[in-house]
Amino acid sequence: MPQVLLVANRPDAFEELAQALQNKGTLDVTWAHDEETALEKAAADKPALVIVDDYIGKTTGLEWIQRLMGVNAFIQTAAVSSMTQDAFHEASEGLGIMVQLPPRPGKEEAERILEMLKGLPGM
Repeated sequence: MPQVLLVANRPDAFEELAQALQNKGTLDVTWAHDEETALEKAAADKPALVIVDDYIGKTTGLEWIQRLMGVNAFIQTAAVSSMTQDAFHEASEGLGIMVQLPPRPGKEEAERILEMLKGLPGM
């Protein structure tokens, strides 16, 4: 079963999203609450998707995704950000982020993610 790694130090903000993704029964959702554990899990488990909070400790999600690219540039990512769409596009250009998510992603975002994942190999 493909794995989704949620990287967040505020899990309460992601609970609805995690439940919605797991309820479909096609994804295994795991968590990491700090940047080093998340990098280790991404390297070892090779998840199909990593969803990253706006901040992980003092590191921005976009900075962490840059580090992830050094571990495995082929892992799909989604990033939480309260930036405008244009500002986010500018800040994340070249990182290959699949989708920008709001600060409290929920069922609607889960459905959008699942639709995007359907088109990927192995899904």
